[in-house]
Amino acid sequence: MSAQVDEQPGGALEAYRALLASRAVERGEPSAPAVDELIGNGGVRPDHELLAHTVTAMGTTGLLTRAARARRFVQSDGVTYGSTDDGGQARNWHLDPLPVVLGAQEWAGLEAGLAQRAHLLDLVLADLYGERTLLHRRVVPAEVVLGHPGFVRQADRVRLPSPHQLLMSATDLARGSDGAWQVIADRTQAPSGAGYAMANRRIITRTMPALHRGTDLARLRSFFHTMRVALHDVAPETSEAPRVVVLSPGAGSETAFDQAFMATLLGFPLVEADDLTMRDGRVWVRTTGRLEPVDVILRRVDALWSDPLDLRADSQLGVPGLVEATRRGTVAVVNPLGAGVLENPGLQHFLGAVAREVLGEDLALGMPLSWWCGDDRQRSYVLAHLDELVLKPLWRDVDNESEFGWALSRAELDRLRARIEAQPWAWCAQEPLPDSSAPVVTRDGLEPRRLVLRTFAVAEGGDYRFLPGGLARVAASMDEYRVTGSAGALAKDVWVLSAPDAAAPPWVERSSRPAAVAEPAPTAGLAPRVAEDLFWIGRYAERAEGTARLLKVADDLTEDFDNRPGSLGAAAMTAVLDAVGAVTTVPAGDAREPGGRVRHLRTLVTDRRTPGTIAYAVDRLVQGSQQVRDQLSLDTWPILSRLEETLSAEQTEESQLQPLLERLIESLLALAGVMAQSMVRDRTWAYIDAGSRLERAQLTVALLAATLAPGRSPVLEGQVTEAILVAGESIITHRRRSAAGLGPASPVHSALDLLLLDVDNPRSVIFQLDRLGPDLELMGDGERRTQVAEIAQRLRAADVHRLAGHDRTALDQLLVRLGAELRDLADAVERRHFVRKAPQRTHVTEWTLGRDA
Repeated sequence: MSAQVDEQPGGALEAYRALLASRAVERGEPSAPAVDELIGNGGVRPDHELLAHTVTAMGTTGLLTRAARARRFVQSDGVTYGSTDDGGQARNWHLDPLPVVLGAQEWAGLEAGLAQRAHLLDLVLADLYGERTLLHRRVVPAEVVLGHPGFVRQADRVRLPSPHQLLMSATDLARGSDGAWQVIADRTQAPSGAGYAMANRRIITRTMPALHRGTDLARLRSFFHTMRVALHDVAPETSEAPRVVVLSPGAGSETAFDQAFMATLLGFPLVEADDLTMRDGRVWVRTTGRLEPVDVILRRVDALWSDPLDLRADSQLGVPGLVEATRRGTVAVVNPLGAGVLENPGLQHFLGAVAREVLGEDLALGMPLSWWCGDDRQRSYVLAHLDELVLKPLWRDVDNESEFGWALSRAELDRLRARIEAQPWAWCAQEPLPDSSAPVVTRDGLEPRRLVLRTFAVAEGGDYRFLPGGLARVAASMDEYRVTGSAGALAKDVWVLSAPDAAAPPWVERSSRPAAVAEPAPTAGLAPRVAEDLFWIGRYAERAEGTARLLKVADDLTEDFDNRPGSLGAAAMTAVLDAVGAVTTVPAGDAREPGGRVRHLRTLVTDRRTPGTIAYAVDRLVQGSQQVRDQLSLDTWPILSRLEETLSAEQTEESQLQPLLERLIESLLALAGVMAQSMVRDRTWAYIDAGSRLERAQLTVALLAATLAPGRSPVLEGQVTEAILVAGESIITHRRRSAAGLGPASPVHSALDLLLLDVDNPRSVIFQLDRLGPDLELMGDGERRTQVAEIAQRLRAADVHRLAGHDRTALDQLLVRLGAELRDLADAVERRHFVRKAPQRTHVTEWTLGRDA
């Protein structure tokens, strides 16, 4: 199929229809798609006419343009999936521009079936950690539950103070051969993806604006309002103003973006284990000012890792004593510890019988035919048809994934058979679902890919509410049957059409607690980990900008004088390059060789591994921002993305550094503007601004010490001083004052006056100190504020005229002392505000009975 064919009127859609027909003829795999979301047997499916019209009107070229636009938005919005080798967030989120459309009537039926299933799972969860009637009556074999790692015995008899024990759930769905949705898995441990669903919607709204405006959709935001109310309402009854936190494994988690964006949407702080502690039988957040109680934890850490005292002793992700706190009822954990047992595919096999036992009705949503290998007859069938079935272990981990029998070699089938026979109770099998396919934009036109739909539910009042549509994922290729992130799946936005008589969203109902407006934001504390990341965001942003400005001056001099040794300009160039070395602390290497200076400057811009370079600072700036995504404006991410793109652009020896440095400075100024204009002046702002002020002051002092403290001839000193004023963004003021006869006659005197003592110059050291004081006051640090005031007072007392004289010993001493005081101040801030918990270790003692026992 060629792009030329697709560009005929209706070509993209007709080519897709023809491809579906040819795939139907060739279909041979057990799970080959039999239903398409866009094209049915009679043509375009109902409710898809506008989408089909858009595809026809755009053609392949237009669709590829939209796909490229979606990729840019994913990049600029900072949507990530997976992790990098150094613990950062990987850029592995891929979004197709064409949405999956569900009609209002279809969604209403699906929602009813999902509500029934959520209610059933809720009752099952309560029974398994309560009376265990289902096990006693053998409705569910005990080994299916008790042998599952998701069954947390330590959580037995622990209940949430709520009518529902399963507050949140996610359900993975695929279509059967008849086109009806069937459940293929439940996600109840710590359901992920709702944040991605909202991110997808934000991107597709901008990618396909006309299609979005022309479609009456059910909106997503009400779901997050409902979730917020539900989390407040599940708090212990003793909490009048509940504090809710989102517990994350950290930025190294593959779904770190989802967790942080969810926290942003809900307005709850994102915390890690290091931020929490136990006191008096309850959980507290460690902030830079005080301990603050926690009433509800929205858990994104798997249960077994949540408490190293009662559960996995080697976990660094949990809070020692959390299980005991839940048992005492001082904190509510959502979903409850132990909810992961409901993800058990063996339990799913018995769920139809459970529904008849518990609800007195059949399940409204079907499931693939399945077999539990703990039963002799069922196991015999499975082993006889091993190459036709999907084999699922009762629990998943990296070494224990589902197997697709038809994709295994004879040797692999034999090994799988041996595993099943060794532990038959730990395996079940399912018939393969044909799934459905959905069109994906590729260079060759539209291609059908297998689709899985994940829906999201939250308990609110006596019912469950659902995110309209949810999150769709499609396989990485036409022949791929695994629809998982690890297999390169793409995401799709899901559009649920609004019903003509749609009721008002349920979130407008008032919460039963008055806690949503608990405490004014300015008084809320920050965890030391968060405060430290914010502080270093300010420092790295300022370090990158200050270094870029200095390198811009150095590169300009190098371009003019690198090949003119012995000239006055070459001497100025050497002085500035020496200053670059002093400020960045990066060795010059072969800078004295031909072309070596230019290569060295390029290294200082693009080398990501060496501390002191711009790329190193930007990488740390991005990583720090990812750690505290929930604290930053959404406008931050396009700027950080542009910074990364600028540094990633291919550079050759012929490429000039000036345009690159200018683009970097523009982006860093934009970032500073977003910070200055978008952030409330609370502690979050104070830590960022304090980091920026300290970094700028230290860079300025280091630059002045390297350039103006050494004595030079008047002519050379004039050139060096002018270069430093350019790097300090103060040259225009210097020239204007000199021309008007208002400034000092000596260039050195003028530079020291502007860059050290001018209280109106935002680049001067005294300006930084004057702004640092209020930051420290916001941080609640009176001792450090006094220290800053003393430093500023000594600096104001300096005689700049004497310092700029022929003998620069006093200037050198002043700058050395000032630099040391600033470093000591930064160290004192870190010691006072960023104290982390000591690494936690649980000592496991083996108890033995004495000989006479």
